Amino acid sequence: MALLFRLQAATLSRFAVRRFRRADPGRLPAVEREAFVTNKPHSTVRILLLFLLLAVSLSACATAPKPLTGIVPGREVETLQSSISVSVKSGEYSTSGRGFLIFRQPGRFHLALLSPFGLTVFEVFIDGDRLTCLVPSRDEAYRGLFSELPPESPLQSMAMMKWVTAKPPQPVGAPRVLVNAGGDRFYLGPQHLVERKVSPAGDQVSYENYRNVNGVAFPEAILIASRFGSSVRIVFEDPEINQPVDESTLTPALEGLKVLPLSSFKGF
Repeated sequence: MALLFRLQAATLSRFAVRRFRRADPGRLPAVEREAFVTNKPHSTVRILLLFLLLAVSLSACATAPKPLTGIVPGREVETLQSSISVSVKSGEYSTSGRGFLIFRQPGRFHLALLSPFGLTVFEVFIDGDRLTCLVPSRDEAYRGLFSELPPESPLQSMAMMKWVTAKPPQPVGAPRVLVNAGGDRFYLGPQHLVERKVSPAGDQVSYENYRNVNGVAFPEAILIASRFGSSVRIVFEDPEINQPVDESTLTPALEGLKVLPLSSFKGF
């Protein structure tokens, strides 16, 4: 690509010199004055085509994915702490906001949405197959198993978080698709990184724009879409990977809250 730029720059310089000499045709011999008049449209076309080629080349360089470097073989996400932006959709219900996400293997999550003033609006705690939701403004908590959620619940996408973080099979050779024992299909991109995962039931998750975080290939965003139609998109901002996580940050504080069945949750 650098060679292409040098060739294009040299060609542009030659055109610039020729155009400078032609800027005063009165100083040229008769033959060259005639060439100035007759060849100018063709020179303009060539210059326009050259600029078009340069623009296409720059676009190709801007969109070409850069290979990740510094990834430590075998290193995986054991803990995650990150500021996030979240968008949730389920039927006619939708909401978005900013907050934070804390994760620790195996299957422990704490997600919180904050108001513009930094107050907690909604919290989700996941521990294996158990889900707890807190709505501080109503002094309410909703608790139960994922299996108790109705299909139309806006929490269906959250029920997939453990599935989203499950490890793919180890690739052999250079496959484009992997299938695990449960029938999940993993679609691989460059460097064998998972770009999309689809379950036999139709649930799916997309992993976007991997980057190197503490030696781990980690996506900038994930989009989770359940087979029931709900979806959640999480964008990670300044993630910290494999740093110590305090147990208290993964445990819901239920004191003073009215605890209700998870199946009765309608939104916040």
